[in-house]
Amino acid sequence: MNHRQTTTLWSTLIVEEFVRHGITLFCISPGSRSTPLTIAAARHAKTECIMFPDERAGGFFALGYAKSTGKPAVLVCTSGTAVANYYPAVVEASSDNRPMLLLTADRPFELIDAEANQTIRQPGIFGAYTRWNVQLPEPSTAIPARSLLSTIDHAVASSMGEVPGPVHINAPFREPLEPVELPGEDPWLLQLEAWRKNSAPLCISSQPDRLPPEDSVQRVRKLLERSSSTFILAGQLDSPEEAEAVLELAKGIGAPIYADISSQIRFHPEYLPLQHLMLSEEFMDRFRPDTVIHFGGKIVGKLPGVAIRRWKPEHVVVVKNHPKRFDPDHNVTMSIQSAPGAFARALANRTRAGGSHALALEAVCRETRMEIDRLCSPDAPVTEISAASILSGKLPRKSALFLANSMPVRDMDNYAANLNDSRPLTGVNRGASGIDGNIATAAGFARGLRQPVTLLIGDLSFLHDLNSLTLLRDLRHPLRIIVNNNNGGGIFSFLPIAGQTDVFETHFGTPQHFCIRSAAETFGLAYDNPSTNAGFASSYADLCRSGQPGIIEITGSRANNLSEHRRLNARIRTIVDRHLCG
Repeated sequence: MNHRQTTTLWSTLIVEEFVRHGITLFCISPGSRSTPLTIAAARHAKTECIMFPDERAGGFFALGYAKSTGKPAVLVCTSGTAVANYYPAVVEASSDNRPMLLLTADRPFELIDAEANQTIRQPGIFGAYTRWNVQLPEPSTAIPARSLLSTIDHAVASSMGEVPGPVHINAPFREPLEPVELPGEDPWLLQLEAWRKNSAPLCISSQPDRLPPEDSVQRVRKLLERSSSTFILAGQLDSPEEAEAVLELAKGIGAPIYADISSQIRFHPEYLPLQHLMLSEEFMDRFRPDTVIHFGGKIVGKLPGVAIRRWKPEHVVVVKNHPKRFDPDHNVTMSIQSAPGAFARALANRTRAGGSHALALEAVCRETRMEIDRLCSPDAPVTEISAASILSGKLPRKSALFLANSMPVRDMDNYAANLNDSRPLTGVNRGASGIDGNIATAAGFARGLRQPVTLLIGDLSFLHDLNSLTLLRDLRHPLRIIVNNNNGGGIFSFLPIAGQTDVFETHFGTPQHFCIRSAAETFGLAYDNPSTNAGFASSYADLCRSGQPGIIEITGSRANNLSEHRRLNARIRTIVDRHLCG
């Protein structure tokens, strides 16, 4: 074979081996050096290729897809800074343990460190944020074809292994890059004769076993039987089935449960939110569990961590499906690697709770809900709090919710209403909790779920990922975006730095004064800007019925938002204190 034939076949084998692993979504950014990989993916009968002018959007789209499917997409890009644009998504995927495969084209050996155009040092560029990285040789029949396939197999296994995450394959190519017709047979392919006769990968790796360790189940069971008061935390969980198992355990042993918005429990009709109880000093003092069990991933709110530091329980148990340390306050006494739902089910079986703490949750939750609902009255102005609360009650069946960082995820965590007939899967980017890539991630989330998704996002996060609006027109399932526009970074108003009035507005508030309506028009998207709660509910219902993507803007001010949060939380604190002291 000549050079062009070898390059064409090399790239074809790479793509074919990914497909044989069931990895068929390729997120491709245009470029010259990646030509062999792009064409191999585009011409394969079983792939789906989506084009991304911005590699950063492609990376976050792949992240959202992995969140909803548990499978990686393959990211393909050209050499140079195109590769570096994947970095934020790689960091989030690594921190959140989501599989991702990066297939980056590179210049050949003689152009590296020689001031050649569009050439940077790409091998190892993502540092400790990859589960594995490999520099492929330049395409050559001197390299055994089986070694190329086994490298792809190991990349897939590493990305979906015990700790899922990003894997980087750097692939140098020498010009010419354009594909050519391949010879019918070649001696280089003889070693793949058996592989070519079937549709299986060269090497299939088993998935990690995350079944509950029996000895750990027994230890925690004994802790619960000796405990005078148990408290359960539900962090990020990936499925309603896991959520159901954790909630059933809490009910079975009579333990209060604090469910994070990402736990898939918050919208369960049987869940009684504890978020508001932790606003009360009276509650913090009266309720002092000696055993805390944390299921799943991170918690959005700070109050549970504050409470545990204050309570100083004798036992803090963490159950998570990876071996990474999850102990930011360094108070964990038992760390268990297991699928959280499976461990909860095993624990619920034959566990006899030693004690529980009587809490009049129903009355407290009912009255605090009434307080929130006052802000949601139809004629009242729509605000960030009321938008989150109303949205939580209006999400259609067979749809999902994605929450951007800063205020949107916190408002939904604190003020969401329980749903009686819809329990949407909720996605967040809380690995590194950045504001970047949220539109693209939500779009990938919709693609993986094959369901409509509603994204609640702030104006700065929206602006940060504005070019990802190009994705909305081609999604098979619509992405509906609710933008809270308070002309800046609203969360900073809640921080002590807000007192530094000489620099706060210019250096932290960061007002932008851009027009969201114009952005919607630019990208051909439906748009509305309701002023009342009734108007918002009607606008959102119309958007859902349309089956199209669109943007609804909620206009407000950071000062009013801060005041409303403080007034509402003060009233809720009074309610909780009254019930506890009654």
